[in-house]
Amino acid sequence: MSPENLIDTWRDWGLALNDRPRLIEPIEAGRTNRNYRLSAPGRSGDLLMRVNHPNPARLGIDREREHAILTLAWDAGLTRPVWYWDPDQRFVIFPYLSARTWTTKDLENPEQRARLWAMIERLHRITPDWPRRRYHAYLCHYWQQLEQMQRVDRELRQAWESFEPRLESFDTSPWSACLVHHDLIPDNILDTGEQVYLIDWEYAAPGHPDIDIWTVDPTAIHEPFVAEMMDWINGLWERLIRS
Repeated sequence: MSPENLIDTWRDWGLALNDRPRLIEPIEAGRTNRNYRLSAPGRSGDLLMRVNHPNPARLGIDREREHAILTLAWDAGLTRPVWYWDPDQRFVIFPYLSARTWTTKDLENPEQRARLWAMIERLHRITPDWPRRRYHAYLCHYWQQLEQMQRVDRELRQAWESFEPRLESFDTSPWSACLVHHDLIPDNILDTGEQVYLIDWEYAAPGHPDIDIWTVDPTAIHEPFVAEMMDWINGLWERLIRS
C-alpha cells in the first residue's frame, strides 16, 4: 500500500489534526522499513510515518512485542513516543524529531559514549517477565529460509554445522537476561543536542546484555561467544534481506 493511501486514514490516528497531513519527503533511514516526514496541520511539529516491512515474521520481527517494548522504552526515557500504532501493523506514527543521526565518530567520542553507556545501563535494568530470546531458534529460522531459497553454499553449510551445536549450548546455558536492543548501530541513535533517543526497536527482546555492549565496544564484553554469534546473526540477515 502506498504512503498516500495510509495517510488517508489520518482521522483514525487520534491526533489533533485539522486537515489531512501532507507527505513532505521520504527519509533515507534503515533497511527494514520505509520512513516519511509528514506535515501535521494544527500541530506545532511534523510527523514521522514508518511504513513497516510487509513480511516481518520473515526477519524474526514480532510487531506486538515491539509495541510493548516501545512502551517500556518510552517510560524509561530511552526513545520517542508512539503517537499511533496501526491495528493492521502496516505503519506507525511518531513525532518527527529535529535530530541528527550518530556516526562512528560519536562512538569514538568519550563524552558521547558516556551518554550512551548511561542509556544502556537504564535499558538493561528493564527485565520484563517474558521468555528470553532463543538465539538458536532465531538463527535456525533465518537458516531454513535461506536453504529454501537455495542461498546456502558448501562453505557456509560447513561453517554452520560447526557453529550450530555451540550456539545451542550457549542458548541453554544459565545466563541472566534483560531487555536488549539487539541493533544499537549509530544509525539507530538520534541526537537532538539535549537528548539522545534510541530508535528501531523491532529486534529488541529479553536477551544477553553483552550484545548491546558488543555493538558499542567489542572489547568490553564478558562472554566471547557473543561476538561470533552476532557475526552470524548479521551475516544471515544480510543474505535474507537481499533475497
